[in-house]
Amino acid sequence: MHIYRHRHWLPLERNASRPDLAQRDVLRSIVSANRTTTFGREHGFAEIDSARRFGERVPVQQYETLRPYIERQRRTGQTELTAEAPLFYAQTSGTTGTPKYIPITRTSLAMQRGQQALFSYLQFRACPSAFDGMAMGIMGAAVEGRLDSGHTVGSVSGHLYASLPRFIQSKFVVPPAVSTISDYDVKYRVILHLALAQPRITYIGSPNPSTFLRLLHVLNHERELLLRSLATGVSTFTAALDPSLQQIIASRMPAMPERAALLDNLPELTYANVWPDVKLLTTWTGGSCGTALGALRKTLPVHTQVMELGYQATEVRGTIPLEPEMPGGLPPLSHTFFEFVERSAWDRERPDYVTVDQLDQGFQYYVLITTPAGLYRYFMNDLVEVTGFFRKTPLLRFVQKGKGVTNLTGEKLYEAQVIDAVQNELPRCGVIPTFFVMIALTARSKNRSLRTASRTMSRSDRMPTSVPVPSVTTSAPIECAASIASASRSVCSGRIVTTLMPLRARMVATVMGASSDRVP
Repeated sequence: MHIYRHRHWLPLERNASRPDLAQRDVLRSIVSANRTTTFGREHGFAEIDSARRFGERVPVQQYETLRPYIERQRRTGQTELTAEAPLFYAQTSGTTGTPKYIPITRTSLAMQRGQQALFSYLQFRACPSAFDGMAMGIMGAAVEGRLDSGHTVGSVSGHLYASLPRFIQSKFVVPPAVSTISDYDVKYRVILHLALAQPRITYIGSPNPSTFLRLLHVLNHERELLLRSLATGVSTFTAALDPSLQQIIASRMPAMPERAALLDNLPELTYANVWPDVKLLTTWTGGSCGTALGALRKTLPVHTQVMELGYQATEVRGTIPLEPEMPGGLPPLSHTFFEFVERSAWDRERPDYVTVDQLDQGFQYYVLITTPAGLYRYFMNDLVEVTGFFRKTPLLRFVQKGKGVTNLTGEKLYEAQVIDAVQNELPRCGVIPTFFVMIALTARSKNRSLRTASRTMSRSDRMPTSVPVPSVTTSAPIECAASIASASRSVCSGRIVTTLMPLRARMVATVMGASSDRVP
């Protein structure tokens, strides 16, 4: 960790005092390296010497405007978008349902390795004891498939794991091969068996906290099967897997009858009583993930600290948090060039693009990125908020996807406002939900919406693999969430239906989930 501090943290700490210079240098580096590409020639990269000139020459891009360049480079090998050939492609879903293949170059992967090393140091600095025992981290597969051009499709997290030193890999409870299991029911059982065989887990991490809620749900609903496998060291749920994968899993599944008997005597299995040494949880805490995290915290040991994973997506790692329980993070200034548009200016369709050194505390901004992998002035459709500053660099927290908003007769209601309003009311309802869904009611749709909510609630014992984003659909004008005047509550089969009443619309928030509990 001492090496990580000097190699990754101290340079970022210095850059944080002059973010304008760091961002100028990274933009010049990206533009210079790709000036001879088709995209670079079409947009005059050779003449770009400043952020202002960059904004004048290059229009705002989305994936669909870059798709032709990405596809031609992938199929022909010509330098359409980047001078550096992609090592592999990371797949993410598009808004139209058409997959997006994000190019990952050698340079961009090396930068992500550096960012991961930096975050490892910051986690160690915050909680050294979290690194004493084993780690349960959930990652993607390094190889998920192949494209017709022969290129690999995979996850960045899988490649980052493969690059870790062997002594660090040995700390992970779940080997990367498990991430290739396509049947999620089998995958969760395997993860749980491997974890049960390790009493001293001190670190757990996954992007979405709902993953750990799902694992806990499976653990309690299938405890007889899992504890029997733990006692005997033999599992019946891996029989359909590839023999080589079965061998990897079996080598980590010793027979532990005493531990199985100890766990069998517990009335309910939680992270607190199964793995009482967990010191640090790293996960997303913002947006809709905050709801799942609230339920997850109840199951953790009381001493467990929570560290935000940071604003990140397939396209970019946008922030690196510095401390536990800290919502904002520091942008990696020397890796990605950032631009921002204040939320209201974007909504008015009068965007004024600013750089990271021009942001103001308390304001929310849409994010544009320029990366070494060919995403130039790429609109992320994400909202971030400035929560404070480190040196002269703003700390940013993810608020929501930009598309999470209704706009009716000029009145906007943002997903983040709905989340805040519901979470403020939940303590009065006596409920800690795993997730919720917001449904707007009109006279015509009221009965149909309630029937849909009822059917969804009746199926809520099957925990979702991820927390659904609270959505709002309505045909009536809606005041902003700040206009919520009151809340009425009723209990339906142990679940809470909270009716929020804005001035001119009624919206029902159905708080669902098998692990929703009443608060004494």
